[in-house]
Amino acid sequence: MFLTLPALLLLAAAPPAPAPPGPGLFISPMGEPFRSPAGQGEALGAWIAGADTDKDGALSRPEVEADAARFYATLDVDKNGEIDPAELTRYESEVAPEIQLGRQMGNVLGIGRRRGGDKGWGKDGRRSEWERATGGYDEGLEGAGRYSFLNIPEPVISADLDLNRGVSRAEFVQTAGQRFLMLDKNRDGRLTRGELPPLPQPRTRSVPLKHENRPHPS
Repeated sequence: MFLTLPALLLLAAAPPAPAPPGPGLFISPMGEPFRSPAGQGEALGAWIAGADTDKDGALSRPEVEADAARFYATLDVDKNGEIDPAELTRYESEVAPEIQLGRQMGNVLGIGRRRGGDKGWGKDGRRSEWERATGGYDEGLEGAGRYSFLNIPEPVISADLDLNRGVSRAEFVQTAGQRFLMLDKNRDGRLTRGELPPLPQPRTRSVPLKHENRPHPS
């Protein structure tokens, strides 16, 4: 197969695909990645331990908002009070590149939001392209939503409440409070680890996805 010069130039200019995440990745509700070789539970515990400033074993709304403000300060590199497009690119490509993996795979294969087609086991017992692109996660989970409690593919830019292509500190902290309320199901103003929902897990070949009706091949 011969590639034209424009095609070669496009390939050369394309950014490298992010590495697949390890088993110990957790992304906080505001998009901060926590990684641990000991597993996702340890990564989650690191977030809770850092945000729980009074060490009472639970997270309050002020603690979650303060934790968001701390993370915001690391994203606002030029300290001008707004996370601008360049800083958003840095977040997506350097701070939490794993959030791009599912979206890039779907776009490259042209199946990110395609309906129909072969979404189950192939005749040879291998996953279809769609399944390989999803990483085994349930349909609809994208980006950071695969590693967090809330299915928000890009947690930082989604805090842009006034849609001006930038995120202010006030917007980020306000969004953190809103996401706290989304997780505080019993409305007691406290989030304990036991109250938090289970994190998404990729399915193995022996566990069908929700949309799979065909039996596991022998």
